[in-house]
Amino acid sequence: MGVARKLALAWGVHSVHLTQALNLEQIGPVGAGVARGQGFAEPGTPVVVLAGMPFGESGTTNLMHVALA
Repeated sequence: MGVARKLALAWGVHSVHLTQALNLEQIGPVGAGVARGQGFAEPGTPVVVLAGMPFGESGTTNLMHVALA
């Protein structure tokens, strides 16, 4: 949650903290769906999703995935 708060200060960043544990195949579609659902992306827009492996552990943000909304 702390990373999401810090990213809120960056211009052009909309940070959403999701608590459910996802697998690698789900992070792109889930992130793109959240961006579309909240009106931040139209279909086909690139979306950057940050996550940490292993999921659910604080301080493990070490993964960046680019997906199409």
